[in-house]
Amino acid sequence: MIVLSGLYVVEMNLRDWRADELRPHYEYTVKIDGLSGTEVSGTTKILVPIPATKEGVFAITPSQEKPSFFKSLLQEYVFHTPEKYIRGIYFENTTESLDNKSLNGNWTTSIVSTKHGPMLEFRTNESVLADISFSKIVVLEQMNNEDPINESSPILYPIASEVSSVGEDYQYFRSMSRVITYETYIEMSDNINSKDIINKDIKFDISLEVYPDVTERDGDKGTYKNKLDVVVAESGELKKNATIETYF
Repeated sequence: MIVLSGLYVVEMNLRDWRADELRPHYEYTVKIDGLSGTEVSGTTKILVPIPATKEGVFAITPSQEKPSFFKSLLQEYVFHTPEKYIRGIYFENTTESLDNKSLNGNWTTSIVSTKHGPMLEFRTNESVLADISFSKIVVLEQMNNEDPINESSPILYPIASEVSSVGEDYQYFRSMSRVITYETYIEMSDNINSKDIINKDIKFDISLEVYPDVTERDGDKGTYKNKLDVVVAESGELKKNATIETYF
């Protein structure tokens, strides 16, 4: 019984403390190239789509779960597990992961409210700009890959147009894919539209890759990838196409 109990706790610990990449999660990446070396005056602000449902609600992150009484006793008195691990793992939600972060070039992130809903803002007071590179992983309570827009799964929000589907295609062996296209927003403050940048392209590469729990049966299925990949040479609020490709 003691051996079985020990094996049970070891197995549960491995599952409880497995890497975030093995759980349902999204990987959100923002890369903005072409800014480096640009001279500006005043505060520079760039707004990009943020992971949220089509209603602008951030996806639910699992709450911290305390272990059972029996498991706590085994961990504390048999395996002498440190207290911080007995309490159970804690996951940062979207706000904690994305808001108020510092990047190279003295850029800071902020989740801001706009007329379209929440967006992620990058802000700096530097007179010479640097390119932006930002990436975070957020663990999810649940996700739906077959219809992420209508099933409250995270997408690059906001949606600025009607959604169109490209249909279904046998892209991979025993796996199907569907491509969805819609418009979303990006915005750059007017001080970027200077003589130094009129003939300079700025490349936005924003991706949201959503993955299921790979430890579950058929865990290799259920991925979808949301991308906005555009080049711009103007400031202000811009509508740009984003795509979602689902695999199932």
